[in-house]
Amino acid sequence: MSPMMDPLTRPVRPIQHRRAKKPLSEEIVNAYRTLLITVTVLGLGTMSAYLYTNSLRPAKGYTLNELQTDYEDLQSTQRKLNQQVIEARSFIHIQKSDVLNLMEVAKKDETAYIAESSIADSGTDHKTN
Repeated sequence: MSPMMDPLTRPVRPIQHRRAKKPLSEEIVNAYRTLLITVTVLGLGTMSAYLYTNSLRPAKGYTLNELQTDYEDLQSTQRKLNQQVIEARSFIHIQKSDVLNLMEVAKKDETAYIAESSIADSGTDHKTN
């Protein structure tokens, strides 16, 4: 016989204490409680997310309404400014201008013209060979 097989010389394993097994009814009750708590937490989380999302909609609508009002005000201001620019450029307004009244009428003798040159012609004639 080998020394490994000898029951007297082999090492003794310590005794492992088993946990006391619960009856099946207690395990079912514990699983039921765990399931009930999980479903309740998930339900509350889903409900709070839904309510939070729905509470953001009126706030976004209010902000959008304010932005539309601001946009319409800015468009009205732009139309008024465009009208003022058109009036300022009008011929009638220019005739009433003090700057125009200070200007002198040019005499025909004082008018100067650019003499014909290759630079002046280069803008009009582009002949290619």
